[in-house]
Amino acid sequence: MKKLVFFSALLSLSLVSCGDDDKPQPEQQKDTQTLLTAKWNLVKSEYIINGVTETEDLKPGDCDYDYYDLKSGGLKDEISHDESDNCSTSNWPGTWAYNAAKKQVTLVDSDDNYTLVTEVISINATDLKIKLISADGEPAPTGTEVYLYLKR
Repeated sequence: MKKLVFFSALLSLSLVSCGDDDKPQPEQQKDTQTLLTAKWNLVKSEYIINGVTETEDLKPGDCDYDYYDLKSGGLKDEISHDESDNCSTSNWPGTWAYNAAKKQVTLVDSDDNYTLVTEVISINATDLKIKLISADGEPAPTGTEVYLYLKR
């Protein structure tokens, strides 16, 4: 399911709106690696297609937010909720790593080696904005940018 979320959403967008979320970044008091080590709720996605912005709330109905739990030691859990099945959860455990030089987070699922590569755009103690670089080796389509907004 998660493998289809990013690309199916990109392909199915038919309504678009304009927006601008350029805000000054707050000063970081901790290093990025330390700040990333936390439970991050997937709150909102933003798709920019040929300069037009569309946002989507990622809360699955009455369920809790899906989330990434990035643990110390490079382990991660990725929890999603199934709204059609009484908010039952699925977990994709695996590993994560941060490349400070590229400002990239790589998430790899243990069961099938599905790999998600993102760039950290901004981070502080409560908020994280990442840009999708590639999903299982496939970059975002030309003319498209995908951002995810996460909260602790």
